[in-house]
Amino acid sequence: MIIAEQKRKENIAEYLIYMYQVEDLIRANGFDPAKIDQVIISQFDASYDVKREMLEWYKVLIDRLLSEGKEKQGHMNFLRQIAADMNELNVQLLHKPLNNEFKDAYDKAKPNADALRMRAGHSGENDVQLALDGLYGLLILKLQQKEISEETQQAFRSISEWIALLSSEYMKNESGY
Repeated sequence: MIIAEQKRKENIAEYLIYMYQVEDLIRANGFDPAKIDQVIISQFDASYDVKREMLEWYKVLIDRLLSEGKEKQGHMNFLRQIAADMNELNVQLLHKPLNNEFKDAYDKAKPNADALRMRAGHSGENDVQLALDGLYGLLILKLQQKEISEETQQAFRSISEWIALLSSEYMKNESGY
């Protein structure tokens, strides 16, 4: 909750990827608030009140995942909506006449995103959701200390740079700059 709130204010892409990890942590702990309290919340150096607030936050997320039928996989609808909003902004930015830095980043990332789409079989996902899911998958591989080829790392660097620019633009638009 604390980390999510901070990421939500600073970087929308990092927030989404963090929340994808939270979804998987909830699943890994069997949607059990007591287990989440023991395994996750107890690790935080926080007051009793803050830990209770964190537990309530997790309970809300558990209810959402269950009510949306996301017990095994998938992202909560509000997270998918944020990614869809980012994709809409992506399309708008690509059509702005003077946004060369963004277009260049997207053009570098697009072939890598297309390759990811073919390998992962995500034909129905928009480019932004695909990129976010790919970046989350890369994070999981790193956490598992799996070997990642230089080619894959380079491909994801271009995707990460594009998503970072998009995230920055999203945050500007959201805060009214």
